[in-house]
Amino acid sequence: MKVMVFVQIEPKDETGEMPSAELLAAMGAYNEELVAAGVMLDMGGLSATSQSVRVAFQGGTTSVVDGPFTESKEIVVGYWVWEVGSLEEAVEWARRCPSDPHDTTTSWLEIRPCISLEEFREAQG
Repeated sequence: MKVMVFVQIEPKDETGEMPSAELLAAMGAYNEELVAAGVMLDMGGLSATSQSVRVAFQGGTTSVVDGPFTESKEIVVGYWVWEVGSLEEAVEWARRCPSDPHDTTTSWLEIRPCISLEEFREAQG
């Protein structure tokens, strides 16, 4: 099962400041563990929403909105693509993700199963 794991933060935390060297080292070790286990397929970080745009579609019209997107409840700042045996396995990997014990803000990992083009076609009938 392929899943995408979104790393999310609160908009007020989008300062562009890098994590501590200690947390970066812990995340590096965690990523190496994911690779060694054959779980990691892809990963990446995303730039701040101040450098982003949204393309919106409504009623047959298209509009473009420049960031930042402070009205959002959460902002995606990174992602992993994992190959796991089940959603439960993905949750167990996510529980092991390092976090800063001194950070009082909330961040999330959202795990979503991926749907292949073939599965999408089958669902359409």
